[in-house]
Amino acid sequence: MKFLSALILVTLAQASYANAPEWFSDYVKKFPGCDTELLCSVGEGETLADALSEARGEVAKFFQAKIQSKSQVSVSSEQKGTNVADASVDEWTNKTSSVETSELISGLEIRKQEQADGRYYVLMTLERQKTAGLLKEKILELDTENSQLLELNSRFAYPKILKNLAMIEPYNDRYTLLARTAISLKVKKETIQQKINKLTPMKMALVTKGKKLPAKLSHELIAMLSPLKVVIVAKKHAPPYTLRGEIVAEEQYFKVDGFKKLNVVYKLELLNSQNVVIGKMSTMSEQVARNIDHALEKALPEITEALKNNLDQLSSK
Repeated sequence: MKFLSALILVTLAQASYANAPEWFSDYVKKFPGCDTELLCSVGEGETLADALSEARGEVAKFFQAKIQSKSQVSVSSEQKGTNVADASVDEWTNKTSSVETSELISGLEIRKQEQADGRYYVLMTLERQKTAGLLKEKILELDTENSQLLELNSRFAYPKILKNLAMIEPYNDRYTLLARTAISLKVKKETIQQKINKLTPMKMALVTKGKKLPAKLSHELIAMLSPLKVVIVAKKHAPPYTLRGEIVAEEQYFKVDGFKKLNVVYKLELLNSQNVVIGKMSTMSEQVARNIDHALEKALPEITEALKNNLDQLSSK
């Protein structure tokens, strides 16, 4: 049955390409063809957009297959070192670990196109050296930022570093395929995980200035800080640090009955035992809502995401 299915697919493919230009048929046989300087892909469809989409998709699948096979080899060894801290860092990296396919194949260019019998055929190429150079720039930029964050010597910088490392990984995988060598990073994931594992508990009080913060926001904040061994205690115990949150809603002109346009501003400050601000961050979310509470509820996802991306700002003023 499997042999019959394969035979049917081959027959259909041959029928589809029966009227294709000769150059197209040649490239179909040797994908990912061309030479050491270029990676080539072809696509066909009822419209030019369909043909281009197919060609891009083939290149994306090529990279995904190569990278996936590499990942499967390393997964078992990585799991051996998994502990509570390792599992917790997923909260900071799960939304950044995958880079958009469109970004990964942005260097593709149309080299040839032709219309025959109502169908479109395209040849697209990717310059290995040029694309590898662009990827190297992105990798080194993120690695440099990680070096600067590491110099802060603050636990609040670790989530941002791990996010950057999660972005670097697919870039470096693709760079390795194109340049046939990997870029050695100054800051490695193993180093950061070791630092997190060695952290000592940091006691702090969580307080509110002005309007009471939604319980969901407080829970999200505590969950993000927990892997960093930040222990939230009552203010009466006089902990060495205080984390002070504040919500400010700034109303704008909006001519719709029953609704308001509000800028929801969330501020977070880290204070030491002398009540001196040693770190702070803020984020704003524009919302159209019935009232302040409704606006705050709608703004929560944006505020939570901003927290994940900017905890490093608590490292300094």
